[in-house]
Amino acid sequence: MLSALERVLVLALHDERPVERLRALVDAAGAALDDDDRRRLAAIDPDGLRVASLVVRKLRFERVLRGDAELRAEAERGPDAFAAAFRRYAASVPPTAEFPSEEARMFRRFRGEG
Repeated sequence: MLSALERVLVLALHDERPVERLRALVDAAGAALDDDDRRRLAAIDPDGLRVASLVVRKLRFERVLRGDAELRAEAERGPDAFAAAFRRYAASVPPTAEFPSEEARMFRRFRGEG
């Protein structure tokens, strides 16, 4: 079970606008975050958060590609369309998969393929 602080960080790191999402999540968290958690989150460097978010989202994208050879081939044939579909998926589906094959199955389900 994740703490409120961990949930806020996970959601912010998986967002395309992590700094803005972090601020919104902190504002919405209410009493779930104590003063120490709020201070820790306020101390996060915005540029560092943006870079960390890029790495996290890139790794999730790579998990989809490593988890399914057909999806990898599809991405090679139409990278722009595939990336757009992935962005919609990443914005809608929480990052819960443990293995690339599971992430790929979740991506396929999101697209209505299974």
